Amino acid sequence: MKRYRLQWWGKGRKEQKRPEFEMGFRPSLLLTIIYAFSSVAKFCFCLSLNITISSSASSSRSLFSASSQAEIARQEARLKMEKENLEKEKSVLMGTASNQDNQDGALEITVSGADGQGFEVEARRQILHHSSLLFDVKRFGARADGRTDDSKAFTAAWKEACRATGKVKLLIPKGVYLIGPVKFAGPCKNVSSLTVYMKGYLKATAKLSRYGSGTGWVEFGWLERLTLTGGGTFDGQGAKAWPYNNCTTDSKCKLLPTNVKFVAMNQTVVQGITSLNSKFFHIALVECKNFKGTEIKISAPADSPNTDGIHVERSSNVCISRSLIGTGDDCISIGQGNSQVTITRIRCGPGHGISVGSLGRYENEGDVSGLVVRDCAISGTMNGIRIKTWANSPGSSAATNMTFENIVMNNVTNPIIIDQSYCPFSSCISTEPSKVKLRDIYFKQIRGTSSSAVAVSLECSEGIPCQNIFLENVHLELSTGEKQATSSCKNVRARKRAESDTTVPDAPVRAEKFAQRLREIILRELGFVDIFKRVKDEENAKAISLFKDVVQLNDAIEDDPKRLENLVRGIFAGNIFDLGSAELAEVFSKDGMSFLASCQNLVPRPWVIDDLDAFKVKWSKKSWKKVVIFVDNSGADIILGILPFARELLRHGTQVVLAANDMPSINDVTYTELIEIIAKLKDENGQLMGVDTSNLLIANSGNDLPVIDLTRVSQVLAYLASDADLVVLEGMGRGIETNLYAQFKCDSLKIGMVKHPEVAQFLGGRLYDCVFKYNEVVS
Repeated sequence: MKRYRLQWWGKGRKEQKRPEFEMGFRPSLLLTIIYAFSSVAKFCFCLSLNITISSSASSSRSLFSASSQAEIARQEARLKMEKENLEKEKSVLMGTASNQDNQDGALEITVSGADGQGFEVEARRQILHHSSLLFDVKRFGARADGRTDDSKAFTAAWKEACRATGKVKLLIPKGVYLIGPVKFAGPCKNVSSLTVYMKGYLKATAKLSRYGSGTGWVEFGWLERLTLTGGGTFDGQGAKAWPYNNCTTDSKCKLLPTNVKFVAMNQTVVQGITSLNSKFFHIALVECKNFKGTEIKISAPADSPNTDGIHVERSSNVCISRSLIGTGDDCISIGQGNSQVTITRIRCGPGHGISVGSLGRYENEGDVSGLVVRDCAISGTMNGIRIKTWANSPGSSAATNMTFENIVMNNVTNPIIIDQSYCPFSSCISTEPSKVKLRDIYFKQIRGTSSSAVAVSLECSEGIPCQNIFLENVHLELSTGEKQATSSCKNVRARKRAESDTTVPDAPVRAEKFAQRLREIILRELGFVDIFKRVKDEENAKAISLFKDVVQLNDAIEDDPKRLENLVRGIFAGNIFDLGSAELAEVFSKDGMSFLASCQNLVPRPWVIDDLDAFKVKWSKKSWKKVVIFVDNSGADIILGILPFARELLRHGTQVVLAANDMPSINDVTYTELIEIIAKLKDENGQLMGVDTSNLLIANSGNDLPVIDLTRVSQVLAYLASDADLVVLEGMGRGIETNLYAQFKCDSLKIGMVKHPEVAQFLGGRLYDCVFKYNEVVS
C-alpha cells in the first residue's frame, strides 16, 4: 500500500489543509486528473490530484497481460491530448506565457477560500524546470528597464518561492533592475534547496530614507541550503551616499546599508556574483554556519569609505576562495565571535588588506579562533595582514590560533601589523590597555615589498602582551630598493612562554628561531650592522695562527677512519665558539677556550645522534663528486673545524662549495669574511697546506640568520648545488634547529654541538652533546 497526497489551498495560510489518504491500487503511469469549473465573470475552481509512481516500466508492464497493451496505448494518447489542452488553457490564463514556459512548465490553479464562503481565483505560477520549481521575477511584474522600481515583483516572487515544496529556483533574468531594500527571509519550511539564479544587473535606489541603519540592501535570512549564483551584479550606487558616511569621525554615526547581507544562514553557497560600489560593506555574514563563497568579484574606488569587501561576524565554518576584491577599506574583515574561517587564493587591492577586527569595542564579544589565510596576493593596499583591537576594552576576549601563510605583498604600506591601540576616530583617549588576548599567531612564508620603512609592526597590549607570535620565512624589502626594511615590536612576550607551550610541536626550537630573527631585525633597524665584528676579527686571527698545527696533527694520523673521526671532533670543538649562547659568550669574554682541549673533552660517544660509524663506511668506499657545506661561525669553527675537513675532501678529489651568509648575524662568518680568511690561509701557490684549491668554491647562501631556509637560497648557490651528491649543514641553527629532519635527493649530513639547554632537552641529550646525523640516498 502506498500513500498519496491530495492537496488544496485556502486563501489564508492558517486554513491550509493537507489531508492524506490511502489508495489501494498501484498505477503504472503518471496520472494527472484535473476537474475544472469556470464561469464567464469571476469564479473559478480547480482541483488537482497528482499521483507519482516510482516503479520501473519493466515492472509495471508485468502487471498487465499482453492483451491490455493496446488499451494502455489508447490511455497514453488520451493523456497526451489532455496535457496539450492544459498547455493551451495555461497560455490563455497567463496571457504572456513564453515558449520556454510552455515547454518546461505546468500551471497549478489554487482554490482560495474566504471563511468557507465561495471561492476566488488565485493563479499561482509554478514552473517545473529540471525537477525544480522555477519562479521568474519577470512573471511577477518586474520590468527590468533600470527605471521602474521592481522591489514588489522581487518580494512577490520570493514569497511564492518560499511557500513552495521541494527544490526551488528563483530566476532573475538578464536586464537592469532598480530595487530598494529587499528581504529574502525564511524559514521556507517545505523547501529542500533554494537556488537564486541571478543573471541580471541589480541597481540600488539612491534614496537613503528607504533604508534603516545597518540593514542590508539585499538581505537573505534564516534559510537553509541557499545557493546564489548566475554571474549577476549587485550595484549599490554608493557614490551618492559616501559623502554621508561619517563613521570615521563620529562614533555614533548611522550605518549605511550593506549590498548583500546574510543573517542566520546555514549551508550557503555564493558563486560567481559581482558587487559594485556598495554604500557600506559589500557582503556581510552574521551568525552564519557552513558558508562557501567562490569566484566573487568586489569593486569600489580606493577612497570609498567603509566599503569592506566581505565582513564576517559570529559565524563558523566559513570558506572564501578564488575571489578578486578591491575596495576602499578591508578586502576581508574578520569580526568578533568567529571560528574556523578559511581564506585562500584572494587577490586584494586596493583597500586596507585582510584584517582581524576591530575587536574589543563592545561588551560580551565572542572569541576568534581557527583563522587560516593562505595563498593570497595583496597589492597596493594600506595594510597587508592586520590585527586590530581597541584600547579601553569594556570586556575580555581572545583571538587565538591564527595562521597567515604563503602571502605575497606588492608595495604594501604595512605588510604585517598588530595594533592593540586601534581607534579610527579623530580623537581617542586611551586610559586602559586592550583586554583582547592575542596568542598563537603564525606568519609564515610572507614575501614581497613594503612601501614604508617599517614592514613589520607588532604593537601589543601593555596589559595583556601577545603570546607565541611566530614569524617564519618572512622576507620583505622596501619597494624603492633604497635601504633595508625595518620592524618595531612592543609588548610581545614570545620566547619564554612559547618554550613552555605544550600544544606546539618543537616549541623550544621554534621559540629560539623567533628570538634570533627578532633580535637581528631590531639590531639592524637601530643601525648596528655587525656588533660582533671586533670579536670575530680577534678570534679569526687566533685561529689562523693555529691552522698549520691543527692540519699537521690531522695529516700525521695514518689510519683513514681515525683521521676522519679526528676531523669530525675538530668540527665539534670549533663549533663551541658561539656568542649566541649566553654561557659560552661569558667564557669567551674572559679567557677564551683551548681548541685542542675541546677536541679531547667532548662528551663521550655515543652522542645524542651518532651516525659516525655509518659515515666512516661510506667515506672508505667512495668519494663524493661535489659537497655543499653550509658553514656557521667565525673563528675556530670555520678555520680549525670546517676548513681542515674541506681540505681532506679536496685531497679525495671532491669539489667543495662553502656556503656562507650574506649579512652578519651574531658571530656567523659572512661570505665576504670567508673570502678574506681563505686568502690569508693560502700560500703563494694558491694551495691550502699543500692541497690544490682549484676545486674550492665560496658561495653566498642568500640567508642572513643563524637558522637557514633552504627554499630561499641564492640563485648562484642553487646552480652550484644542482649536481651535488652530499650536503652538509653545520651548526645548531642550520643543522639541528631548522633542518634536522630535512630530506634531500642526495646524501646529507647534519653536524653541530648542542649549546642551548632547551635544545638538549628537546633532543633528550645533554648540554654540549653532539649531533652527527647522516642520511644516505640509495640509488
